[in-house]
Amino acid sequence: MANVVLPERFKIKLEKNQSLDGIVKTILSTFGEILEDNRLYFFSEYTNHGIKHIQDVLISSDNLITDDTFGYILSDKDMGYYILSVILHDIGMHIDLEGFKYLIEGNFDDIQINEFDNNTWNESWEDFLKEASKFNGKQLKSIFGDENTIVRVPPLSKPGEITENDKKLIGEFIRRNHPRLAHEISIKGFPAKPNFLKFAEGLDIKSRNIIGLIARSHGTGLRRCLDYIETYYGRENRRFPIGIHAVYLMVLVRIADYIQIDSSRTSTTLLKIKTFSSPISEMEHNTHLSVDNIDLRWNDDPERIFVNASPKDSKMYLKLKKLIKDIQYEFDISWAVLGELYGKGDDRDKAQLKYRRISSNLENETFIKQQDYVAESFTFKANDEIIKLLVAPLYGDDPTFGVRELLQNALDACKEREIYEMKRGHDYTPIITVELVKESDGICYFKITDNGIGMDTDVIRNYFLSAGASYRRNSDWQKEFVDEKGKSTVRRSGRFGIGILSAFLIGQEIHVETKKVNHSNGFKLDANLNYEQIDILKDSTISEGTVIKIKIDHNKINKFRFRQPGKYIWHKWYSLLNPEVKYFLYGKEITPYKNLNPDNIDNLPQGWHAIDSDEYDKILWSYSKNYAGVNFTCNGIIIPGKTYDILDLGLISNPPQISVFDNNAFLPLSLDRNSCTEKLSFNDELLIDIYRDYIAYMLIFGGIKHLNDGKTFVQNYKLNFPGARGEFSSSEFFYGNGLYEFSSDYYYNMRRLFSQILISKNGFILNYNFFIKKLKTVKAIFMQFYNSPKDGFKLDLQDRFIILIDNKINSIQDYQNAIEMQKLDYEEIYDDKASSRIFLKTDKYNYLFSSEKNRLSNPLKKQCKVKFEKYGLTCLHLGSPKPSLIDDAFLQINAKHIHFIREYEITCQFEGDIRLNRLLERYIGDDVIIPFSVEERRKKYPLAFDELKGYMEKYIQKPKHISNE
Repeated sequence: MANVVLPERFKIKLEKNQSLDGIVKTILSTFGEILEDNRLYFFSEYTNHGIKHIQDVLISSDNLITDDTFGYILSDKDMGYYILSVILHDIGMHIDLEGFKYLIEGNFDDIQINEFDNNTWNESWEDFLKEASKFNGKQLKSIFGDENTIVRVPPLSKPGEITENDKKLIGEFIRRNHPRLAHEISIKGFPAKPNFLKFAEGLDIKSRNIIGLIARSHGTGLRRCLDYIETYYGRENRRFPIGIHAVYLMVLVRIADYIQIDSSRTSTTLLKIKTFSSPISEMEHNTHLSVDNIDLRWNDDPERIFVNASPKDSKMYLKLKKLIKDIQYEFDISWAVLGELYGKGDDRDKAQLKYRRISSNLENETFIKQQDYVAESFTFKANDEIIKLLVAPLYGDDPTFGVRELLQNALDACKEREIYEMKRGHDYTPIITVELVKESDGICYFKITDNGIGMDTDVIRNYFLSAGASYRRNSDWQKEFVDEKGKSTVRRSGRFGIGILSAFLIGQEIHVETKKVNHSNGFKLDANLNYEQIDILKDSTISEGTVIKIKIDHNKINKFRFRQPGKYIWHKWYSLLNPEVKYFLYGKEITPYKNLNPDNIDNLPQGWHAIDSDEYDKILWSYSKNYAGVNFTCNGIIIPGKTYDILDLGLISNPPQISVFDNNAFLPLSLDRNSCTEKLSFNDELLIDIYRDYIAYMLIFGGIKHLNDGKTFVQNYKLNFPGARGEFSSSEFFYGNGLYEFSSDYYYNMRRLFSQILISKNGFILNYNFFIKKLKTVKAIFMQFYNSPKDGFKLDLQDRFIILIDNKINSIQDYQNAIEMQKLDYEEIYDDKASSRIFLKTDKYNYLFSSEKNRLSNPLKKQCKVKFEKYGLTCLHLGSPKPSLIDDAFLQINAKHIHFIREYEITCQFEGDIRLNRLLERYIGDDVIIPFSVEERRKKYPLAFDELKGYMEKYIQKPKHISNE
């Protein structure tokens, strides 16, 4: 067994659980051999990631846990799972060439964790190789030690030809992805010859998964990991999934791994005698050697870690300073998340860390003055030509994006002044005007004016004229607009500091006039990227706020005048009421939208719904067409990307309009602001709210009547819920009808059936798993008429359900699907011997079953038995169907109307979407047949009509789709 000495109290607590203690010892024996060997095939120059590092992380972890947390909160199970996670967290760095090939060849694809990883290992590797082919000189030097290195695709099939540079390239890929690999190894094992080395086989998959997640968390956002826990283990279990304090253990491994920065982690002798070709490797060694000691106990602040360091040059000084700042940030995030999860109750109930802060001697002025180097940052700055090259690729050389960025700045300025004046008890009405003006000389200008907070020379110099600098990070801004909890009080849209650059998408000559609120002087300037010096003039006559006027490049005028397919119009970027924005085209006012979206999140108009989110101020959504009608906005600014790319909408086929209010810039926007870079954290809350809306719609849906004399009259047999639209053919209906595994592969089919209902003599059900499973077996009659009888049709349904679909079976393939009931691709849902009865036109039967043509498959022809031909219809049996409800009288009366009928049974073995099922269980329960009368439904489902009243109200006013009973 590997020589790992566990902290004494870890050891004592773990030994209370003999089974788990045995598993840990087994892993130390098997995986310990890999760690003890510490031969990093792809990382020969990296610091110690072996047994000593594992032990150091455990020791640091012990130092981080408070006595109360260890004694009253953490269990033997917590200890065992944590030790296993620590063993795993860097294990991916120990993979060799054969193990890497295992990954690339797809041997781990079956356990890909889609919540984190969109691509297989091979797809990620291919993407990385494309990126590597475009590495710049700085990247090449940092990885290979030579900025002229030519990156090639490593010959994985020829191990003897793998060079050191190949290893470094693969190593960089593994380094980026080793947290993912740790997670997957916990589930499948370590890829090694001759077999996978299994991990913790005595534990079930959920336990191994949570251990892997804890290991993964040291290289993944903490909140993303928390989202995964909520998705995989349920939101109600996020504090304590499968009986362990998973998030607390994540915090431990993240910080304990971070503070392993003392000189004991590397060899001083090795550094002196070895030449490092990779600056990354050399830098990591030197960083560790620059730390003299870490004081955990003897400084004057018991919650502080103090680092004493002696970096030898400014590069190392700045790196260490940044590292300590990053660790402090990690402390801040960790304490925030721990407070959210475990912050309530007595101290003994709170999972806490011993330390909140980290500082160092690097801030000491005496230390700085004693150094031979200047402890400041000096670096190359991009010149004007480079800035020009950056602007157009980012925004596609489209001036309308320039309008958006400048409008965002104006909106932010007004929102900031609104808060500023409110704190001082002053009245303020924000107003922004956006204009295209043509002056007497015929030259066109773009002009945007706001009465916002304005700018002084400090803001102009350091933020307005500095690409990439965001003013919201300024201490003065934070003092004014950040509350005591660290949250922004102002709804600010600008984020990346690109606003002024985007102005050059419109034109090259820019005039600015600005005055900061409560300042005596205003300023005006003319700017051009080619100016060596921008002259700023004082002007006391300028009004508070900012005016930006840009001479429009001649070749861009038409992009303002005419709408281009797939492009956003320059005056339609903003969708909220406040601040008010007015638009003018050559003096004539333009109205972008008939009605703007609601701005007051506490008093919403009918048709809008709100959900709360931990990160965002509010999320609004609506299917109403009475407002701006834009798919996705953040603080009123349109995000043009496809909503499906950032949301998992379950069985909902049509996404609603989503309006995000995000004061703290949590929305993961891409740099061009046209899309988001990852799935949205409020996804489940939104989907559940839409499902509530869907259930409300279903419960007041009307238009179905079953008369006592046996006549069936159906006015509406399809739910027209706005989130579940989409026509489908009747042949698609039979493709796995009603039986869906909870898998994205089948969402497409399920979504298109989500508006379909099955009608009985007592009411109706949805064609969805929950209803089918509750009834166990549904005896169904699928009916298609050429023209439905105007007065309905007489048919005693008994215990059957009618399914009606408008779209007619037409093609040969349609009939093939409808007659034989297609199976899902990989799972046999229907028995080959499933029994059913078919009625179709005799001429169509003769055409399809002709012995001279192979229009249908021979097995199907053999399976179908003709029972009779009458009234121009042919009746077929497949197997031994139950007695028919379709009698001679029905056929005689309705023969001219009938297109296709099938009598069969539907069963279901899959659960469907568990999020929807939980709501249906709450509101519908076991009695799933929904009465025709809304009043009967109200009596049958009182909880639904009470809790979903706000959702129902907007639909009651639409008699075309909804019953007014």
